[in-house]
Amino acid sequence: MAPKDEEEKAVKIAVSTEKDKPKDGPNKNKDAKDDDLVLATATLSEEDQELMERLETCVSTLINKDSEEAVTIPLRLKALDVIVTELRSATSSMTSVPKPLKFLRPHFVVLKELHISLVGNSSVESEKDLLSLRARLADVLSVLAMTMGNQEQRESLKFKLAAMKDHEILKKGGVEAVSYDNLGSWGHEYVRSLAGEIGQEYNARVIDGADPDGEEPFADLICMVDVIVPFHISHNAEAEAVDLLIEVQRLNKLQHLDSIDDENYSRICLYLIKTADYMSDPDDLAEMLDISYHLFIRQKQFFDALRVALRSGKEDVIPELFAQCEDSMMKKQMCLLLGRHRVNFELEDDDDADELNELIGNAHLSEQFLKLAQDLDVMEIKTPEDIYKSHLAETGGFS
Repeated sequence: MAPKDEEEKAVKIAVSTEKDKPKDGPNKNKDAKDDDLVLATATLSEEDQELMERLETCVSTLINKDSEEAVTIPLRLKALDVIVTELRSATSSMTSVPKPLKFLRPHFVVLKELHISLVGNSSVESEKDLLSLRARLADVLSVLAMTMGNQEQRESLKFKLAAMKDHEILKKGGVEAVSYDNLGSWGHEYVRSLAGEIGQEYNARVIDGADPDGEEPFADLICMVDVIVPFHISHNAEAEAVDLLIEVQRLNKLQHLDSIDDENYSRICLYLIKTADYMSDPDDLAEMLDISYHLFIRQKQFFDALRVALRSGKEDVIPELFAQCEDSMMKKQMCLLLGRHRVNFELEDDDDADELNELIGNAHLSEQFLKLAQDLDVMEIKTPEDIYKSHLAETGGFS
């Protein structure tokens, strides 16, 4: 038996019983979510708390659950404007999930239900303010669906297409509506997400039987492509612009873009030429090389255009390239390229025809290599000591 002193020092151990265990029930998950929400709210800063309350107030005003007469359509539009302003300012640079998107996540389903009710209301199109509300709400839902929507159903694109239709109706009615070319105002990540869903939707329509060469089945998608591609090019995302045009099989649109200039044409053409190596269809390969050829011509880069023409096997365009080129040094480069490829071509109508024809015939090739070797100082055999200058080092030379 333990001494009395040791009994007093003993530690009591609490043993849980069935009564102490939390009971499982239908409200268990709900209670857990409520606890997480309370904890998250408690950890917010004063500024974030104010933002969350402001967004919640705008959502409640927009929904108007109790159908209050004081909450008019213009007032609901102003509440929607506040949400739009917060989203645009937050999604312009997305290094992380913006706070307005986080705070609006619990209201996404409610906002979707509001839009569905407006779509089902036949009197909306006759009321311009209500139609404007539906169009701008669809724009907001499209941005929210980027992170909250069902990716398989392409909800972000679906809401944007619905907004485009409503904006078009407003425009025909003489109302100054927000055009669908404001995609860039929502940020680069939104545009990228939308471009991905456009490619998926295009493929889905083709599988359903739409003609890929037809314009009418894809008119709504092509309208958005015409906005997204210049946006990508102007924001140094040329590869994404080309990828989108490849997805929707409208690569020839590159030839008519005003946003392609002397600063970005080289990246676009380089990406086209490199991507052409992975094209399984010979027609797609020929199209990509032909577009890069015409882009080089537009920028007066005749040497690069000649490279593409020789790769495509279009030797019949060589006289045309020399006729358009006015730079004598570039002509000499083109002649050296023709000589390298052993192309049988002779210039006639040129002031320097004799010199250029000699370059094409590789008449001075050996002389040029010797001149290059002389410039590089490699005419004589060198030892390691000559190369590394080891005689200048304190450790001595090679043994």
